[in-house]
Amino acid sequence: MEIEKIWEGIQTKDCDNVLKYDDLCSNVSYLKMYGKANYEQNKETFEKLKKIMNNEKPAIFSFGCGIGLDSVGAKEIFGNHVVYFPIDEYKWAICETKQYKDFEPKLPRKFIKYDESIWLLQMTQNVPVICFFHSLYSIKKEKDVKKDLLKVLKGKNKFYFVCNFTINNHYGPTLNERDYIDSLIEELSQTFTIKKFDIINNRGIIMHGSKCK
Repeated sequence: MEIEKIWEGIQTKDCDNVLKYDDLCSNVSYLKMYGKANYEQNKETFEKLKKIMNNEKPAIFSFGCGIGLDSVGAKEIFGNHVVYFPIDEYKWAICETKQYKDFEPKLPRKFIKYDESIWLLQMTQNVPVICFFHSLYSIKKEKDVKKDLLKVLKGKNKFYFVCNFTINNHYGPTLNERDYIDSLIEELSQTFTIKKFDIINNRGIIMHGSKCK
């Protein structure tokens, strides 16, 4: 997949190196550095997830999805009709460009806020797959993720939790994310049987929870 077509031809000379969501130049500069690698890593994670899920049909909740690059990998692995919810508090400027709008497979045009996504997570009838691709560290600083997930997931019979750890040290160490997930697992283990799968050379984790009988 030539993912670079999304930002192809957009100039980044003299861009601010700090990501600003409403600044196109900043968006493209960031994507040139991390976009392709993140897409490939997330796709690899979905490949592992599909093997674990067998024939189960996922509802993918992608928290902190950015411009929704992981939706491309999700469609490649699970098919074009996979249920995918793009969750982000901010819409990036690049989402208004012709390259973004014309890209195939189609990228998200409407993004869901965190609070609405928690309600949708509670309502979905598909097997929920909760994804944090390089985003858990920053989101948990603003939202009580653990409290919200514990409340919603206790009403489910099974779920999957997927996290590719933050690798950019500007946003904090992965150890912080690991500790947070371990704490979440400890509390969920009171209700669910938990299985953990390390992925991509321990740069991520897939957790499967099924309700204790």
